[in-house]
Amino acid sequence: MNWQADKELRRLVDGMLDGSLGRAQVARLEERIEGDPRAMDYYLDLAGQEVLLADLLGGFESEAPLVRPWWRKAGMSWTAAAAAVVALSFALWKSENPVQRTAEEAAWARLSSGMATTVSKRSLSDGSLLGHDAGLLEFGPGLAEVVHDSGARLLIEGPAGYEVTGPNSGRLKFGTLVAQIPRGAEGYVVEWADGRVVDLGTEFVINVPHNHGPAEVGVFRGEVRVHPDGAPDAAGAPLYTGHAVRMAGESTTRMRSIPFDQDRFIRNMPSRELPWFFQGGGLPMEWDISHLVWSEGELLAVFKWMNGPDALALARVELLLDGVVVAVDAHDCSVGDPASTLGNVYRLAIPAASWRKGKWQLRAWPVTGGIGTRSEGILMVENGSALAAGAEDFMGAWDYVHDGKRYRRMFHRDGTCTLWVDDQPSDYFLDAHWEVVGGILKVNFPASRVSEEHLLRDRESLLFINQPYRNARRAE
Repeated sequence: MNWQADKELRRLVDGMLDGSLGRAQVARLEERIEGDPRAMDYYLDLAGQEVLLADLLGGFESEAPLVRPWWRKAGMSWTAAAAAVVALSFALWKSENPVQRTAEEAAWARLSSGMATTVSKRSLSDGSLLGHDAGLLEFGPGLAEVVHDSGARLLIEGPAGYEVTGPNSGRLKFGTLVAQIPRGAEGYVVEWADGRVVDLGTEFVINVPHNHGPAEVGVFRGEVRVHPDGAPDAAGAPLYTGHAVRMAGESTTRMRSIPFDQDRFIRNMPSRELPWFFQGGGLPMEWDISHLVWSEGELLAVFKWMNGPDALALARVELLLDGVVVAVDAHDCSVGDPASTLGNVYRLAIPAASWRKGKWQLRAWPVTGGIGTRSEGILMVENGSALAAGAEDFMGAWDYVHDGKRYRRMFHRDGTCTLWVDDQPSDYFLDAHWEVVGGILKVNFPASRVSEEHLLRDRESLLFINQPYRNARRAE
């Protein structure tokens, strides 16, 4: 079958050529063109047609001096000219949108996941841009991801303090930082109070204790140069895959080799969405959530059905630390399609006296099902801050994809909501109204007793509680 441009690509290309795209749409078009050569060819074809059309129309200017098109003067083919049009289009768009361009170009990095606080007590969350004015960022217990403009990706385990000092550099005051440096971002530099590390294309970790103890550096793969303050070798000491050092002022090199315990460190942002598969019987289902529990407070366990002919029935959910139950929520729950889902949110309180690092597990006890019972879905593990969301936090447009279709749902200030499917308006939400109760958004339909329910994981992520859809992202 011959490839054809989809509706989104056609809309984006048309908008680019007529100058009607906004910042987010231009970024999306660049993403499509860079990710698919066929999309690039499609854009080149249309851009080239514009170039040729301009040339042909020039031939009808009988009263004007005959002027050859710029691309023919230069001896360029129309495809080369079209490629130039592509580059010029993006350059012109950026120059014509200086306000939209300035904030992003001034940023050296962005907070792609997690939360932080500036020294001026300004709260930052997913998507926040980090420039020279951000200063020291303070991260509470948990994980956060910072992506530098160079592409250097940092996973920071709090409590930690980190300052972005440039597009490819930063300063770690305390805490643990795992850096993944892709090709093209080599040379990333991270400083701490008594030295610095220069990356040579690698994945490494640096741990700076909060109590001013000696920093440690380890390399998961590749090579770095370690420069302790006062070391005699100005070129720095090389450190290779599997090696680790601890700073040591009494050593002539200011460092000593140590065993590299790689299992101490988290190298990837753990998912809050864990799969479950039920095939009958009364045995409990268990999940390791050690990397998701970072403090005392309330934890939410939300069970969502995705597929299968049968509903999952639960009687209680337990939270365990090192095999000991520390919290229980016992109530009947049915997890199936929207009409058969009831009570699928479990709330587990972690007392301050019970919290510490260790092996945290969730255990769900199903009601015994007969042999052949079958269903599957997702367990979403959220912290209690999700329940603090109010109506203002949910308002606006949210995009998601399901079964190959693109959806956008919008929650309006007056309590109404609208839905688009593949850019076409739908009457699905006709006469529906929404409200927020206890941090949960409910969409109520006059002709049905079943409400659609949502939670906010953060300001950019909308969760479906009782629908088999994946998360929606806030639209610009």
